[in-house]
Amino acid sequence: MIATYSIDPRQGIKNFRPRVNQCLLGLKKMTNSQFRRLAIGITILFLLVYPLHYLSQHPLDSMIEFKYVDPFGDETRQYTSINKGDNYSLVLFPLNLEFNEEDVRVAFNISEEDAVVQYPNVTLPIVPVEKLHEPTTYHKIQVFNSMSDSENCEDFKRETGLSISDNTIVRQDFEFMLQRLDYQLKNEEAMSKLASFFQDRLDYYLKWKVYHFHFYQFAGTSVYLKNHGVHLMVSRVIHSLKGRKGDPQISLLYAQVYDTNWQELTNVELILPVRDIHGDKVLQKLTFPRFLLTPFYHNAEFTKQRWYGPEDARMLLSINEDGDEEPVIIYNAYHRKIHNQTEVSTNDKVITLNFDFYRSMFITWPFRYQLGKLNTDGFEYSAFDNVTYNKALELKIEGQPRKQVEKNWTPFFDPKLRNPNDKFIHMVYQWDGLQILKCDLETLASEDGGLTKYSSCRFEFNEQPTDIQDAFGPIRGGTELIPMDGLDKERQVWIGFLRTHINKCGCGKAMYRPNFVVLEKQSNQFKVTHLSSYLSLNIPVPGWKDPDVQCSSKDPSALIPNGISNWETRDGQDVLTMTLSVADEKNVLINIHDLRNTVTDLISGSFDWFSTSYKLRQMKCVVEYSSNFCNAYGQEQYNLGLTDSLFGKFS
Repeated sequence: MIATYSIDPRQGIKNFRPRVNQCLLGLKKMTNSQFRRLAIGITILFLLVYPLHYLSQHPLDSMIEFKYVDPFGDETRQYTSINKGDNYSLVLFPLNLEFNEEDVRVAFNISEEDAVVQYPNVTLPIVPVEKLHEPTTYHKIQVFNSMSDSENCEDFKRETGLSISDNTIVRQDFEFMLQRLDYQLKNEEAMSKLASFFQDRLDYYLKWKVYHFHFYQFAGTSVYLKNHGVHLMVSRVIHSLKGRKGDPQISLLYAQVYDTNWQELTNVELILPVRDIHGDKVLQKLTFPRFLLTPFYHNAEFTKQRWYGPEDARMLLSINEDGDEEPVIIYNAYHRKIHNQTEVSTNDKVITLNFDFYRSMFITWPFRYQLGKLNTDGFEYSAFDNVTYNKALELKIEGQPRKQVEKNWTPFFDPKLRNPNDKFIHMVYQWDGLQILKCDLETLASEDGGLTKYSSCRFEFNEQPTDIQDAFGPIRGGTELIPMDGLDKERQVWIGFLRTHINKCGCGKAMYRPNFVVLEKQSNQFKVTHLSSYLSLNIPVPGWKDPDVQCSSKDPSALIPNGISNWETRDGQDVLTMTLSVADEKNVLINIHDLRNTVTDLISGSFDWFSTSYKLRQMKCVVEYSSNFCNAYGQEQYNLGLTDSLFGKFS
């Protein structure tokens, strides 16, 4: 053992040589294996210590040059634009609201730099005139009616077409979106309750520009706010800590405002008539873009297989009690209800609650408010009881226990039932074996003595399903249905675009594509008079995980219709604008011209309206032709080398 010496100038120098000599003697006595262990130990120590020393002298920022790849950088595609404005906000007042600008600047805290604009008191077109005359492509479609007695699909297949525009990708600014999210998490009480889902990572995402690996925006649905002259779009935004699109922890609704040219307006503020928590009508200034304050049950400590937040949102316009158009949003969400409660025998101050969890359908009003979220959480909780959220109601089928999962209901309003406002909303619950619900929005029901209320839904029309329901996936969801006016008073027609899910039909794990549908009502009887097979609409569909692998054996090929933004007729021309999402990543816009004439042509002629025996053939033919489309599409991608090696299993 080497001796320890006191340190003074003379003794230190005097005793230094013996210490060195003793060390050298010790090294001479070491074996080769001991030398190897010593060398390995020194090397490991160096490898551990040196990187830490280097990092302390050279910050990580200066070492890594991160190359940001713009997800909207494909120069072969069309994109919407974003108007980021300057250092001021645009404040839009609604039509027919009389005001003094000086007074409203004070009342709404509007600075002198901000521009105050009121929509003019004239009827302006939704679709710009240049869009009426834009180039279109004739897109062939195959439509099958439900009123033919033939066994041969060719006999009641109708070859027709849609005049479609080029599709346009809705450009998104993820950086701006995360900045808005960060602001709302820090400044709005309802949003602050969700902060733990992001684990303080927003600054990291922004710094390294990796936000599009953790956030995905899709399922956009929009309506036109005619009193402000703008489109309001609501999209689903999901966040995944692990950067996996298929494993998000939370889903939120993100609202954006666009002008009639589909240019996004950022830093725009709308002065809106809203209903406060007491139901009183007041004016409120809302800044867009913004995340909606949708109430839903959540617990950031338990996220596995939960998928919190609103999903599959569909927005449409209702007529409210003031006679004005007002947006409502239909969605499904995970929530809980008390199953039972048990008193602890040894402590009468303690009650144990047991919950059941469901995924159910809801309706929310983005411009109405409620206090707390008892109706989604199952019981009162002081952390949320005084927090303001958007008003929401569960849509529950009366006389039936809740199913574990309810989703993909297709909403529509019946204009004939307005008295003078929309007191009911209809839902197509099932397409194969047509089932239609009528949900009461005014006289609400309760199952807990009035503590919470829900919209009671009753079956207004109910057919038996066909024997191909399971094979088809089935046909569900898609856009809302919108009425077609100008027809016989005894005849009501709604049109829309459904989505159909077919498993292992020739392109990967599954295929989702739109189907055009015509729903008709006569003498209180509903019928799917016409339904198309798959539509491509000439929209490219990248792979769900890898954009270059379009038919992956483990992933779906997804093109999903989400909403009808507008259907306007002017000077004898009509244009319908639809939003779709591709690969659960991007929103796409497409215009369909002259659809009214196509529908009028389809529904003309005489049919056996009340026969139900033909519907089965219609569905089978739609399945057959959609499957043929899927198989042909998959084969084409295979020939182009855009599938994985397991393609043959699904052909």
